[in-house]
Amino acid sequence: LGFLLVIILFAGSFALEGQSRWTGYYSYKSCFDLLETKDFIIGATDLGLIYYHKETASVSVRNKINGLSDSGISAIGYAETADIILVGYKNGNIDLIQDGRVSNIPDLKIEKMIGSKQINHFRYHDGEVFCSTDFGILQIDINKSEISSTLIIGEQASFLKVYSTLTDNKYIYAATSRGILRAEIDNSALGFYENWDLYSDSSAEYCDIKLTSQGLIAARGIPGEECDLMLIDDESSVLKRSFENFSTLAVSEDDLLVTTRNKMFVLDVNFVTRAAIGSIDVGSKSGYIPTYFSAMYSGNKTLWFADWNGGLFYGKSDGNFEQVLPRGPYSNQVFRSKKVGDELWIIPGGFGSLYNNAHIAPSVSILKDDQWIFFDRSNTSEFTSIVRDLVNIEVNPLDQDNVFISSWGSGVFEFDKTNDTIFLKNHFVEENSGLQNVSALPKDRYTRIWGLTFDEHGNLFMTNSDVKKTVVVYSTSDKTWHQYDYNIFTIAGHKPGEILIDNAGYKWINILHGGPKGLFVLDDNGTTHNSSDDRYRGTIPGSLDDDFRNVGLLELWDENGEILTDNVYSITKDNNGYIWIGTDIGVLVQYNPFNIFSDPKPVFSRIKVPRGDGSGLADYLLENQKVMSIAVDGANRKYFGTDGAGIYIVSEEGTRTVNHFTSSNSPLPSNSIVNIDIDDVSGEVFIATDKGLVSYMGDAVKGSMEFRTVYVYPNPVKPGYEGQITITGLVDRTNVKITDTAGNLVYETISLGGNALWDGKNLWDGKVKPGVYIVFLTSPDGVQAEFTKIAILR
Repeated sequence: LGFLLVIILFAGSFALEGQSRWTGYYSYKSCFDLLETKDFIIGATDLGLIYYHKETASVSVRNKINGLSDSGISAIGYAETADIILVGYKNGNIDLIQDGRVSNIPDLKIEKMIGSKQINHFRYHDGEVFCSTDFGILQIDINKSEISSTLIIGEQASFLKVYSTLTDNKYIYAATSRGILRAEIDNSALGFYENWDLYSDSSAEYCDIKLTSQGLIAARGIPGEECDLMLIDDESSVLKRSFENFSTLAVSEDDLLVTTRNKMFVLDVNFVTRAAIGSIDVGSKSGYIPTYFSAMYSGNKTLWFADWNGGLFYGKSDGNFEQVLPRGPYSNQVFRSKKVGDELWIIPGGFGSLYNNAHIAPSVSILKDDQWIFFDRSNTSEFTSIVRDLVNIEVNPLDQDNVFISSWGSGVFEFDKTNDTIFLKNHFVEENSGLQNVSALPKDRYTRIWGLTFDEHGNLFMTNSDVKKTVVVYSTSDKTWHQYDYNIFTIAGHKPGEILIDNAGYKWINILHGGPKGLFVLDDNGTTHNSSDDRYRGTIPGSLDDDFRNVGLLELWDENGEILTDNVYSITKDNNGYIWIGTDIGVLVQYNPFNIFSDPKPVFSRIKVPRGDGSGLADYLLENQKVMSIAVDGANRKYFGTDGAGIYIVSEEGTRTVNHFTSSNSPLPSNSIVNIDIDDVSGEVFIATDKGLVSYMGDAVKGSMEFRTVYVYPNPVKPGYEGQITITGLVDRTNVKITDTAGNLVYETISLGGNALWDGKNLWDGKVKPGVYIVFLTSPDGVQAEFTKIAILR
């Protein structure tokens, strides 16, 4: 029964009908707290909970996609007698989990107030919960799932950070940023600050508190720094021990368990160290060094701890440890993802201020056949200590096993596959390629490559930052390198970003910093070996550039010839060949990219979206939103990822919003979108946020040139099914007509790319009767035709 309960409660991303389109690709390594319930050991991470079933040893997860109300977990707790798990969030949200069902208490989250609302700790006492926050204490009625009162206990009723609370039969104690405070727990006026007394000998910061047989033990100091363990009673506060990099305290009978970032200590009643655990042996591997955040002894005396880099661990009888970690990518620091055939590739990375380095360690996570493969510093010699900030992924269109990854400092890495085994084939730096390191800076530490894109001949175009030969091409067919040298890039500090090849073969590059900031468009005339026949336009006019290939100034002009902006964060090409540009003022479109060199002042259009309120007015598409990523699906709809406003899905022409997903109305863990990548085969939309990677199963896939393997799913449609019925394998914009066996028209639509959707209802919005239905399919030009059948069961 217990095992079945785990399967029911934690069926993954498809447990809830309303969220069935979403999948989380999360790492659960960064575990910071843990607790024991009747059935589970539970570990807390920022994006979800790790559940270890004590009876079956099975592992599952609970997150925003399959039940929790939020992400950004900051605390967990347990009400023993009620068997209720409490989850607190950084934004003040609170969840109560009982029998697998989640009750949400959003009151604090939606409350308008200045300052942090973070939940820090839960203390269960006599049927109620004391919840420590960054401003005071909440009393929670768990039977009613509501906040019963708010205790503001700082001096003169001011906000006061409370790390945790402790209760005994007479008092409630609070570890705060202004000392240990105490009040009588039965006092009906706990919310009145004068009923709280300073119990410690000073108002120094205290970050943890526990009750032992020796008395009250409190940690004086700030988590992560040196803390003093103080034995406090009514008479005195006595210093017993000091620990650097302190994390937490835990009590087990007469033992005190102290976790620091690099060690766990077991102390006896006299505060003498009985054991100090630094590195551990995990299975056959020895010498693993955890980053300890919390620890406990479970009911069967097993030592458990939460590791910031490895999830949960528990001690075994042979002295080794066992890791409990759900499958997932290497980390949640996702900067790019890419679907490569049946594989999902993920890399971290990013930029610091002014597009300097973020110093994020290199790793490549590959999901293949439901298993994760990792390349990191532990198993990849090329990922040395100087390598950091992987920023882009590109696949060779002539060989799907050939993958390139660029870095912001260490050149380009080439991966390949032999006998289904993925391996790192080449590491291209200045010495062995056409790439360049920034002059006078440490060798191979500033070979900054961002943009990667292939042309149809297998030539890989790259952008090389802060050097004159900014555009570099690598021919995968003959292994030759070509460098493009333009005067516009002699200005120091330029930071080229993505590179896009349009339908005319022109190369579009967004320059994010430096003198040439804005757009740069290059026509190499199809001769990668000869740059003398090139022409280009950028934000430096030809009159100020003695390079004869500069054919004129290019700014982002509107229809009046006014410059709109020079902040270009993303560029992409849609299915019509139009160039869509993400900026700090919203979205711009270049409808005539073929004329970019012939038009003296090409217009970059802002799309006007009618308000639809009867006023006749319109607003510009995503006006003043910072658009960080743009992707185009099989139906030519646009996905816009913003910095702070989530994702917008808009119609092909951009005038109608199809969906707007935020962290409030969807499983998105954050509204700051880093990148969007769409799998044309499945329609799955991979969304990289600054908190982690999720995907959304879109409606559209890329249409084919002809009807191939047309099929319907689900088919037959079983009783109780309420979702969409998908007809796939279509050409783009297929005319779809569905009739009953008597030939009566039941439904008609036009496909989204290669998919058409039917909700099982007729033209009058009523459910169709059970039976067999015929689907007639016709290409837009009427030349191609196909049909299939759908069986409806009721």
